[in-house]
Amino acid sequence: MRFTQQAVFMSVAVAFVGGAAQASWTLGNGDTLSFTELFAAGSDRTVFIDDKKFVFESFTSAHFDLEGISLIGFISLNGNGSGYRNVGFDLTGGFGDTLPGDQTIAEANLQYTVEITESAYAQGVRLCDVRATFNGDVEGTGAYARVDETIFDLDTNTYLGQLSVYDFWGPPRDTKLNDYIDFCADGHEGYRAFEINKDIKFFAPNENSFSSASFVRQEFSQIPAPGAIALLGLAGLVGRRARR
Repeated sequence: MRFTQQAVFMSVAVAFVGGAAQASWTLGNGDTLSFTELFAAGSDRTVFIDDKKFVFESFTSAHFDLEGISLIGFISLNGNGSGYRNVGFDLTGGFGDTLPGDQTIAEANLQYTVEITESAYAQGVRLCDVRATFNGDVEGTGAYARVDETIFDLDTNTYLGQLSVYDFWGPPRDTKLNDYIDFCADGHEGYRAFEINKDIKFFAPNENSFSSASFVRQEFSQIPAPGAIALLGLAGLVGRRARR
């Protein structure tokens, strides 16, 4: 596992959260789960959203309490070019530098895995690309809000890439609220699972400045493996023959 020492620290940080634990949750589009429930003592921190399984391995922050963060299921209304819907989640809460001018960066780190459920994987569904979005907003010289995430192929422990979304006040101001990587652009047939380390930072260096965001979104799209396309075509042919 990547980030081994950091992950151990973060697991300790959430190990003593109170409340009744649940083995796993299934969220539909717009369904909400509090981080307090997700990281309750004894929870295996597993969430199913459509055909994706998320395991939230660790969360740590000296600035953001679990009670103030919620995870909301996201399933896109429209399909992508391969006919599948994007699946992911929103993190919502009062993210930001709540003590502007104290020269301290308000930071949080989340490490988790996402994988295709066994049944969907058996049907040929594969992970392909990752998209990050947030609504960071800042004001004041030197203020910034940013989310950086590092993506690995979980099965081979291979580094795949990094996404960054941000709003830097500058001057000059530099803003990128969406970032995207297609890991199948080079002809790769897709992946079963990713591991992601997400780092969230807000900094307002002066008392009259601010840095905040109310949501951070993560989306994953998918494609059918080449063999699955052939199977789908065969199934369609059989269906047409059966209807004659």
